[in-house]
Amino acid sequence: MKNIFKTTKYLACAVIATLAFNSCMNDLDVIPEDSSIITDEIFRTNPEAYRQNLGKLYAGLAVSGPIDAGSSDIQGLDNGYGQYMRAYWVMQEGTTDEAIIHWDNAGIPELGTTTWSVDNQFIRAMYLRISYQARAISEYLNMTEDGKLNDRGQSDLIPEVKTYRAEVRFLRAFSYFNAIDLFGKFGFIDENVPLGELPQEKSRSELFAYVESELLAIIPDLKDPRTNEYGRVDKASAWMLLAKLYLNAEVWTGTNRFADCISMCENIINAGYSIGSNYSYLFLADNDKNSSASEYIFTIPQDGLHLQSYGCMTFVIQTEVLSDMGGLDAFGVGGWNGMTTRPQLYNKFTSNDNRAMFFTEGHSLDLTELNTNTKFGYGITKFRNVTSTGAQGSDATFVDTDYPLFRLADVYLMYAEAAVRSNGNIAQALTYVNELRTRAGISNISQSDLTLDFILDERARELYWEGWRRQDLIRFDKFTGSNYIWQWKGNTYEGMTIPAYRNLFPIPGDQLLMNKNLKQNPGYN
Repeated sequence: MKNIFKTTKYLACAVIATLAFNSCMNDLDVIPEDSSIITDEIFRTNPEAYRQNLGKLYAGLAVSGPIDAGSSDIQGLDNGYGQYMRAYWVMQEGTTDEAIIHWDNAGIPELGTTTWSVDNQFIRAMYLRISYQARAISEYLNMTEDGKLNDRGQSDLIPEVKTYRAEVRFLRAFSYFNAIDLFGKFGFIDENVPLGELPQEKSRSELFAYVESELLAIIPDLKDPRTNEYGRVDKASAWMLLAKLYLNAEVWTGTNRFADCISMCENIINAGYSIGSNYSYLFLADNDKNSSASEYIFTIPQDGLHLQSYGCMTFVIQTEVLSDMGGLDAFGVGGWNGMTTRPQLYNKFTSNDNRAMFFTEGHSLDLTELNTNTKFGYGITKFRNVTSTGAQGSDATFVDTDYPLFRLADVYLMYAEAAVRSNGNIAQALTYVNELRTRAGISNISQSDLTLDFILDERARELYWEGWRRQDLIRFDKFTGSNYIWQWKGNTYEGMTIPAYRNLFPIPGDQLLMNKNLKQNPGYN
């Protein structure tokens, strides 16, 4: 099993278990008024609990519950909806030109046709997962203050726990980064919000300032780039999240921060990462250690034996594999026959681009019908539960392929976009883009080709199905409105204009009923 997750299978988290997080986060009646005695005793008698709970907080992005693959930490969220990265992926990719999920499960068709409502189950799951992470992390921080370690006679652990605290603050910042992107405003929880108190709403600009300040504050306490154990964050992870925050700042706050984005990208580029020689190796079962691992800044580890979940990369790969694509022999899993792409993505590639990983035989390019028949739309073969040597993953259901959250290629493309938008060092940006194109086996471009439209398309070619597409389209003003149309946008085959308010998702209806501090996003009332 991989590093931080080695402590136990499904790392039972004392903080989370004690807080009775087996129910809806805002259903405050189920949270005990005072759990400090129990959690304090756990830390006092077991110094390993600091690391064990750190592992569980990381695992909050990888699994859905502490018992088995089908369990959920949050009541009412089954394994089909309640895993963090599954809900995230569906909202970021399944709503765009890059993917269509053919299942008719509740909430999925509406996301695929950009017609979701306030009661959509995936939207609710994402909102609750962000809240859950924020509360669990905040309680961990409350229980790991220097004074409490001194009281427990564990002052020798303070330096190590200081690093743990910085890492979990990063994880919380990542969750609030998702909140800014997906919902704009959010019910805010940190270590100063007592258990039993309804969260107050923070605006998008307030959340932006909070995430920025948290990331800047923790950088000195994080380990240097590429020195932490695999699966844990370091300074480069914080620089990466800051770069993404700054790249989207103009949309999210009205103030452009492209120069700051470039600065963070330069920090990462100068930290010793390198572009892997084989694009396909980035998405295989041994992507934590094969020759392309040098490109990764932060991944979400997967382990078919010890981190079993029906979400995260198991969802992506199983759903990607269609009934006619070769299943276990080709992909290391049987496949759930669920997802294809839309023609707008396929048409962005030239035939000699080795990043174009499509399954076309027996399939139509166009989604002339929107139903459960996956013959409509080309399949994607990008992700596999097979190693670079051809060996199958450790399990035929749950995958070993780590989620590729932050990688250097994305940094190159962010640098290029920020440089073009701010009239920065275009020659350097061109070098970075052409390095990616060389790996892809296609011709270099000239400086005059490096336009914003080109960069958006290049991000699709390089990063498709990695969870950034919706955010990218919004930043380029092509998600809503009529500037860019894809099949079934707006629930018509040809695609149609959709209103700008759908750049944000609604606050789930049940959260508004439970917490009167929250207000609905415009357009959903």
